Amino acid sequence: MVPTLLGRARERDTLYELLERPGGASVLLRGGFGSGKSGLLADLGERARAAGFAVFSACYEPAASHRPQAAPSPAVCSLVPEGGGERAVAFVRWLASGDAAPPADGMLSGARSAPMQRVLVLADDLQWADAVSLRGLRSIARAVGAHPVTVVCALGPGESVDESALGAVLRLLDHHVRLSPLDESAVADRLGEILDASEDGQTLAEVLHPLLAAAAGNQYLIRTLLGAADPQQHGGNGRRECPPLHTTLTGAFKPLLADVGVAARAALRRIGADAERVAAVLASLGSAQLPEVIAHAGAMDRHTVEDALHALAQAELVQHAEVRAQLHPPLLAAGLALGISPTCRKRHHARAAELLLGWGAPAEQVAPHLVHGPAGMEQATAILRRAAQAALDRGAPDEAVIYLRRTLSEDLDTQERSEVLTLIGAARLDSDVPAAVPELRSSLRLGATPQALARSARSLTGALFAMDRYGEALTMLEGTIRRLRTEDAAAALRLELDYLLVSLGEAASAVRAWPRLMELRLRDADDDAGRRALAALLSFRGAALGQGAEDVIELARVGLSRGMAPVGDESIVYPCAVLALGAAGRPDLTFEYADAAVAETRARASALSYAQALSTRANAQCRRGAFADARTDAQHALAAFRDIGVDHRESHSVFAVATLAEAFVRQGQTQKAEALFGECDLSGPLGFHTIYDYPLLVRGWVHAADNRLERALADFLHLGERLNARGMPGPGFYPWRSEAALVHLLLGDRQSALTLADEELRLARTWGVAEMTAVALRGRALVVGHEEGLELLDEAARLLGGDAARFRYAQIQADRGTLAVRYGRPEDARAALQEAVSVAHECGAQPIAQQARAGLRELGDRPRTPTFRGREALTPAQRQVAELAAQGMTNTEIASHLFVGLRTVEMHLSKVYAKLAVRGRHALEQALR
Repeated sequence: MVPTLLGRARERDTLYELLERPGGASVLLRGGFGSGKSGLLADLGERARAAGFAVFSACYEPAASHRPQAAPSPAVCSLVPEGGGERAVAFVRWLASGDAAPPADGMLSGARSAPMQRVLVLADDLQWADAVSLRGLRSIARAVGAHPVTVVCALGPGESVDESALGAVLRLLDHHVRLSPLDESAVADRLGEILDASEDGQTLAEVLHPLLAAAAGNQYLIRTLLGAADPQQHGGNGRRECPPLHTTLTGAFKPLLADVGVAARAALRRIGADAERVAAVLASLGSAQLPEVIAHAGAMDRHTVEDALHALAQAELVQHAEVRAQLHPPLLAAGLALGISPTCRKRHHARAAELLLGWGAPAEQVAPHLVHGPAGMEQATAILRRAAQAALDRGAPDEAVIYLRRTLSEDLDTQERSEVLTLIGAARLDSDVPAAVPELRSSLRLGATPQALARSARSLTGALFAMDRYGEALTMLEGTIRRLRTEDAAAALRLELDYLLVSLGEAASAVRAWPRLMELRLRDADDDAGRRALAALLSFRGAALGQGAEDVIELARVGLSRGMAPVGDESIVYPCAVLALGAAGRPDLTFEYADAAVAETRARASALSYAQALSTRANAQCRRGAFADARTDAQHALAAFRDIGVDHRESHSVFAVATLAEAFVRQGQTQKAEALFGECDLSGPLGFHTIYDYPLLVRGWVHAADNRLERALADFLHLGERLNARGMPGPGFYPWRSEAALVHLLLGDRQSALTLADEELRLARTWGVAEMTAVALRGRALVVGHEEGLELLDEAARLLGGDAARFRYAQIQADRGTLAVRYGRPEDARAALQEAVSVAHECGAQPIAQQARAGLRELGDRPRTPTFRGREALTPAQRQVAELAAQGMTNTEIASHLFVGLRTVEMHLSKVYAKLAVRGRHALEQALR
């Protein structure tokens, strides 16, 4: 059961303490509607009766304010005796009379000296007490201290008919207890008892925030809600299964709203009929409104509305935001709204919209009323569509969908209905991808123009592609392309580009797609939009084939001339152009385009494009060796995909998962990578679509790092089979041959290793990309070993000296140093290993750094810092000398200050300059920051 005094333990204990005072006490208990005043008074009365008090209580109503004047007495004060004998009743009657002495005859004679039974007087809703009752209560309050009397008066919102009499009572109440809105600490324990926060992944805090916001901390509303959610309150007993949070609260809210509405209407009737009407209009309209709008919507006089709003504000049932008013708490407004008929609600909104249209108000102000108003209102379609676009521009796709769905209720022609459905589907892509599919299918069926058909088809392709529904996408695209070819060849070509890209995902469809893809030339596109999309696809074609890296870069630049996610272009080809840049040896450009797309899509709240851009940027970070940043971006991308209903096992999320796993592997956290693959169902057989190629490569790295060599080799070779089956032999995306060659070598099959390494090197030299050539050189070097291997690694290191592929460079330097140690070239080995340690440290690639340090230890070195360059490369002594030199000390002064020799200072500074890459002490201050 939910306690009556939920969250009021502190106030209850204060009242208990005051009740125990021998000389009595006078207390004012303040609180708004539903704050728990009455519950505290009732609890205090029970405690007092148990302790032998004579208890008298009264609860005043607004009608009591209008009672005729009469002589004060317990009856007139409405004080009802709830404990104590006739003597106590006579005693309270005497105190209320205000007489200086008790009657000389009767049961009170000698009352001043005779011990009296202790008395508790409780007065609820004092603001509505009549003047005579207030005078009687004032007289009783004056007796506190002189007699064993405790007076507790509860004051709520509302205006008294006799402010002077009320003030006279309040001035005599010495102790004030204020009932503030409940906070999380007051509710959390009880909510935790009722609900199981772990079942659906939510935390108590995630439930408490909306609960407290809806109830505005109102004790009555929170207690009622928790009671409705508590199975034990409805006959449950013993041990029980706790339901999930969202299920419980959703089930509890609806019946609760009806109860809240009844209680709210009762409170409003106390305030007055006008207040009740104004509250009904506010509840119907829903949001904060101007008094003029409330008056027009409810067909009321403005002055009447303003007076009613004032009374409601006094009762703490209305809040003002500047000049607008709205009901408070939100749960109370929802309870009142439940009792308003649909016809009445439509009338209120129609009249509000009518007034705002007359004022020329912006579409965003009129549209919420049109949504709830009747169909056929003037300018409804245009206003709703403008409001929907404004909602999309500010990142509120769900709101846009509401306006667009309402637009469908208007009298639209086929073309306009198709356009609206397309807009709904596009908006859904930014909030709930699965829900977008049926909307876009409907739009496609109704498409009356080639442009509308093509746009709907491209958006639907993006949705289906995100959910791995490639077969559906291909079937839909084939049918739409056939329809478009006779009407608009340019639109058909643009849609064909998406069709070809989707086709490359599966071996069977790829075989059919390649001949057509090889025919295409950039001149085949007639307009700018078609040329950009075609250039993006052709760049991907070149990277897949491993031919013409410079052409791939140029084509990608053309395709991405308006960015990776151009506004108004739903094609799925642009992200592939960004990835092609990475394969062509320009991960710096991949990062630039992805980074710009993250900023653009976040600004325009395009959720699906934003998640894709984050995923692409994460992969670019991996390719550059920025693994910590890659992890952050990949995790944010996965969260963004989840928010729009794209499962972590579906294609777009799978790419982010694989990127995150690669970052884990490179940082030496293979257990995390393996656990991630297990969570995402990527540990077993993978789908044959191209999106699963990358996870297959990374999974091979995980197996190899954990010495599961046979499994690693199986993954690498299977990846090669898949790529070759799709006609994608190029090494730019996935250098699987080198990886498989190294595993063959570890398993003792040197011939197979050499065959794969030679093939990769041949393809990489044809491709002409430094990174891929260096990777292939490393693979062959480790297979052949000896002086030839060292020469190949020297060439690979030269290729990547100034390249953005920092991880690959560190990897090659570590292998170069290790091989040089083995073949007796210590100086070459030391330089390479120190370089490997420094670059691996910058990347966060711990396995490479550890390999290089092990090589240095074989040479007899004992590295004392995590890197050999930059501030972190300085030893404590070197840093101390550098800081003193940066402060302006001469070498002699430093030597004297540190009690060391001048030669020692010079030696330290020489090493500092080398590690910080500066020419003298003038640059130290900047370098040490």
